[in-house]
Amino acid sequence: MPLASPLKAIKLAVFGQAKLMQIACYVALIFGAMGLSSAVNAADEALPKEYIPLVQGLIDAAKANDPEAIAKRVAYPLKREYPIPAIQNMQEMVTRFDQVFDSQLLEQIANSKVEADWQTMGWRGIMLGSGVVWLDFDGKIIAINYQTPVEAKLKAELIAKQKTGLHASVSEFVRPELAWQTAKFTISVDNMGNDEYRYAAWAKGKPLSEKPDLVLNKGKLVFDGSGGNHSFQFRSGPYQYHCYVTVLGTSDSPPGELVVYKNDQEILKQAVIKAD
Repeated sequence: MPLASPLKAIKLAVFGQAKLMQIACYVALIFGAMGLSSAVNAADEALPKEYIPLVQGLIDAAKANDPEAIAKRVAYPLKREYPIPAIQNMQEMVTRFDQVFDSQLLEQIANSKVEADWQTMGWRGIMLGSGVVWLDFDGKIIAINYQTPVEAKLKAELIAKQKTGLHASVSEFVRPELAWQTAKFTISVDNMGNDEYRYAAWAKGKPLSEKPDLVLNKGKLVFDGSGGNHSFQFRSGPYQYHCYVTVLGTSDSPPGELVVYKNDQEILKQAVIKAD
């Protein structure tokens, strides 16, 4: 396979919150809620005393079922599982509060014990339980790895609408994982079921209703540690296409990166400049 062919066709992969403790999320949020699944391996670290008042403030707000008090304790934008749009500000959080927080989540927060149920996870932040809620070290919510029935219904509606705008060859999938733009490509990564993923790429500016320039099937999802960072990996002969998703990164981290290898040697790297 000539090098020009796969490079010309590279496209984007799929829960933006690119700031250090502001990315969620799909952990969408890939964590069950935004693409967030709330299964995070916990390496217990006792919660330092200076963070106890911050956590207790959130617990008290949940006990009071106070949308405005909780909205003040969120780092924006708050990522939701793709294709649900991120929550951009406090006013929008109050408006969409019942979409994100239902009685089950509020009770889990309200009934939590600061020193028993909350812990720091290195530089990543402070988490509740196995990662259902993450805070930064200012006490702001940076990720909610939980999806209410209301959000689940909205997600299904958005996916159905999205499928109608895609070329027929890539319009069938279980759920979308990534919708990216790099400097040269538009990329989508979709979950096809049975732990397999599909990568589709178009030249930047080409309508998604047209046939993709490159489609790769049977990709795999690989997690990097307990912070939620992960990658979708695909192979085409000697070429490998990796879509690295940043869930927890540094303040200047892009939402992700497309990296292409030939015979295990990196030949292309492009940062994601837009992630829906």
